[in-house]
Amino acid sequence: MSDTPFTITDRVLTHLRTRILNGTITPGERIDQAAVARQFGVSLVPVREALARLQSSGLVHIVPHRGVFVEPISLSEMIDIYYMREVLEEQAAQLAAKNMTDATIGALESLIGQIDIDIRNHAPDVFLQHTREFHFTLYHATQRRNLIRIIQQLWDQSDRYRRLQIDLIPERYHESQFENRAMLAACRRRDGDSLALMVRYRIHQTTAGLRERLELRDAGEPIPQ
Repeated sequence: MSDTPFTITDRVLTHLRTRILNGTITPGERIDQAAVARQFGVSLVPVREALARLQSSGLVHIVPHRGVFVEPISLSEMIDIYYMREVLEEQAAQLAAKNMTDATIGALESLIGQIDIDIRNHAPDVFLQHTREFHFTLYHATQRRNLIRIIQQLWDQSDRYRRLQIDLIPERYHESQFENRAMLAACRRRDGDSLALMVRYRIHQTTAGLRERLELRDAGEPIPQ
């Protein structure tokens, strides 16, 4: 079966999403749809389709008669998203452990090796990509399509905060790899309780670290580096 074609809407979406995540388009900024259309040499239709998809993932909001704006970084939103992830991913880990195969474990081992390379190369974008692949390789073992779809939506909504974590808490690079290896060990044992505990612990650590730094930012205090 052939791969799904990469459409112009996909290209526009990838371009805008990358610029939002890396901060080139800043929180609260209005996106000039006409300028994006000119850049890609297309009509406004694929641009609007891409923006609608970005709105569904929580990166922008569309205001009728005013335009499209990048969503602000929000402490309350971050806590809400990560709370839901903590609950659902803990359950997914329990289910995944019961269905763990040697092939899945092999894929997880390979991804940990890739993440080691990403850390050595200080490559945050591919580090985040491979970290996501690691988690969803694990969650696909649940064989629960709707559960995976909801978790994917939450990951899409948390992408900005995952990138922000790397910027504000660089030590999480190495901490998260330690957590990956602990999860892999639990997978090898088919230990659902330990795997669920590590998944929940990891998400909790991310939430706590980001909360501390965002609260300092909102209070106008210096953020430790």
